[in-house]
Amino acid sequence: MRLLEYQAKGLFVEYGIPVPEGTLINGREQLEAACEKVGIPLVLKAQLPVGGRGKAGAVAKVMTKEELVPAYERLTTLVISGLPVREVLAEQFYPHEKEFYCSFFQNRSKRGFSLIVTKEGGVDVEEVRDKFVADFGLEGPTFEDYAKAAGSLGLEANDAAAAVEILRSLYRLYEGVEGDLVEINPLAYTPGKGFAALDAKVIVDDNAIFRHPELQRFISRNSTEEDAEKYGFNFVPLEGDVAVVGNGAGLVLATLDMVSSKGLKPGCFLDLGGGASSERVLAALKLLGNQPNLRAYFINVFGGITNCVSVAQGIIDARKKGILAKPLVLRLSGAGEDEAREMLNREGVPSFISEQEALDAIGGWRRA
Repeated sequence: MRLLEYQAKGLFVEYGIPVPEGTLINGREQLEAACEKVGIPLVLKAQLPVGGRGKAGAVAKVMTKEELVPAYERLTTLVISGLPVREVLAEQFYPHEKEFYCSFFQNRSKRGFSLIVTKEGGVDVEEVRDKFVADFGLEGPTFEDYAKAAGSLGLEANDAAAAVEILRSLYRLYEGVEGDLVEINPLAYTPGKGFAALDAKVIVDDNAIFRHPELQRFISRNSTEEDAEKYGFNFVPLEGDVAVVGNGAGLVLATLDMVSSKGLKPGCFLDLGGGASSERVLAALKLLGNQPNLRAYFINVFGGITNCVSVAQGIIDARKKGILAKPLVLRLSGAGEDEAREMLNREGVPSFISEQEALDAIGGWRRA
């Protein structure tokens, strides 16, 4: 579960990490009150569970009251990675001299977790060569670890001590919510004024949420997720434009890799599950039809518990109901494939036997 920035900053405040004054805006009528609370100049930030908002134009600096409404209206017309902007965080503009980066994250290759601190903030940490990195097991960081990390930032004694406290608070948050990642990027710094987290990222391990009733308030489901839960689909929205559908998580994951190998970007993961009926297939296609980012469907079915005839019937029903209006590449193999192929041929729906032929077809669609 990836928290929105304002939600993550709410946790930061609970754990003693300083953040700028801010307020959430859910409509234009709230702009004046937000301006009075935060003051001018301020920063408007689209609240979306995606990274790279600055690069996508989803952050606006507002220097005068006259700029406020146009900036807000521009942000609320954006659609980023298929997600429309519904909420905007208005936050105090925070002048500062330096920006740092710090994060704790699960490091599965080390069977533990790691801390990264850099002298450069506001950038992708992968691009920074000079980093302080420390790996930990269940024992967690010691005071000496925090001191070394803070010392790597080149701060004077009092400011280094303040940085240690921020890192300790960040770890308490990481441990407290059983996080997959907690990150401050950037951590703003001004001598004599101290630190403030200008951005916040908190990703919580979904498998741990049942142990944290305090996090339930952050869980929101859109209509698509509710429909997926209703039918028992394993559905994960992604940032591309090709829907990847199959029966069985392993098959769908493998298909994601195959689609990506063709230079295409998967737009979602959808597992129909075993024994999928034609009604379930129809419901899945209806669900996908509501995703504005999708431009084509790649369906890969291996008939076993799920019979290919049921899949074919669901696709035919979707076509007749006008649900299946986007390009479809279909691979069928296994139980009922011959009958299913005959049914589809009568309706003018092509299908493929081999995965490679289907992948070549979807690759050809992209080039066209």
